[in-house]
Amino acid sequence: MGTGVVFIKNAVSAAAKRGYISFARWFAAGLAPRCEKPAPRKRGGEPGAPGFTLTPPLSRLGRGSIPVLLLAAVLAAGCGYRQTRLDVYFKLMTPLEQAKYRLLEAENKPVSLRLAYLQEIGVYQKWAEQPKNIQQAILRCRVLEGMTPLQVQMAWGLPDDRRDGTLPEDQAAGRIVVIWDYDLASGKSGDHYERSACFRDDRVLWVRSP
Repeated sequence: MGTGVVFIKNAVSAAAKRGYISFARWFAAGLAPRCEKPAPRKRGGEPGAPGFTLTPPLSRLGRGSIPVLLLAAVLAAGCGYRQTRLDVYFKLMTPLEQAKYRLLEAENKPVSLRLAYLQEIGVYQKWAEQPKNIQQAILRCRVLEGMTPLQVQMAWGLPDDRRDGTLPEDQAAGRIVVIWDYDLASGKSGDHYERSACFRDDRVLWVRSP
């Protein structure tokens, strides 16, 4: 094994042991492609779930930690953006439900109480009902052919625009085609959406994503 590879492994291991790897992943999320900017929250992930960590403030990190953080950030960025289960829950919440949950966090309510609220509004159950392979795709912000609108919402959130994509042959067959568009951008040829998911009869027919 090369010296460089050994150094990288040791650096990441040290970061994990010192509790900084979660900060590095957070930092890398700003560099890696993202499906959607998560709603701002104080800290942590889903109560009781992997990834629910308290991220140390930057002011508390020693100078010797910075190179390790930067290295881990680059490695995490290369793996693509991953969202937490709490990110998924927020994509299913109304603005009022999000505000209520943020209040529970701000007041440092017990994890059990926050979990009970997620169950009360039904977002916990919607996640738990998904097959394992779909859950893994959602956490990686990936939309797959055959997904339902709910599953796409979990992965990408609600669209910026919805449009009818039904063609004459679809109408003749009694099918409904709807396209969800995300991330409006401007280019030389005009405005366009960078990501789209096309549904036929509430199942993803095709996906366009960078």
